[in-house]
Amino acid sequence: MMRIGITGGIGSGKSFVCSIFKDYNFKIYNSDLEAKNILNKNQNVKRSIISEFGELSYVDSILNTEYISEIIFSNYKKLDKINKIVHPEVFKDYNAFLKKNLNCRTVYESALLFDYDNFKKNDYNILITCPENIRIDRIMTRDNLELDKVKRKINSQIDYKEKIDLANFHIENIDKLNTKRTTIEIIEKIILADEKK
Repeated sequence: MMRIGITGGIGSGKSFVCSIFKDYNFKIYNSDLEAKNILNKNQNVKRSIISEFGELSYVDSILNTEYISEIIFSNYKKLDKINKIVHPEVFKDYNAFLKKNLNCRTVYESALLFDYDNFKKNDYNILITCPENIRIDRIMTRDNLELDKVKRKINSQIDYKEKIDLANFHIENIDKLNTKRTTIEIIEKIILADEKK
């Protein structure tokens, strides 16, 4: 099995890069998507969220994302708290994913990749960065959010430029065509190295 980690801030283009890996038959684990599933389906997690953030956290058993976002993106201690509730469950789910895909090349997509020591278990880690103004435009368009909310989300994340030394590869995602070309070059290097083992 080969394990790749892909990380970057919100709006940097992680999903786009992962879609190219998928074209090369890598199995993709989207930690953000799985975290949302866990928040909505895992009863223990739901109880912990309600205990920490109150009854308004869920509406008809579905996470009240607007309510939770207002809390966690204006109070970083609360953001850390929700991460500590959800991410142990994400890691459990990810380990089950790895067991299912023992004979595959896998990708773990996560904005929090370098926040936990788990990234050290990967064969390669890829950091995607993008100028903030482009990220803001992307997020406002994609999520239909106002500028101040987008800035709060961006500011809640680490400064990824400080993490470049932890990555085996760095992709600056400004132009999609160049990003695709760079990603394919990286994939081909990774596959070649794997085949030589």
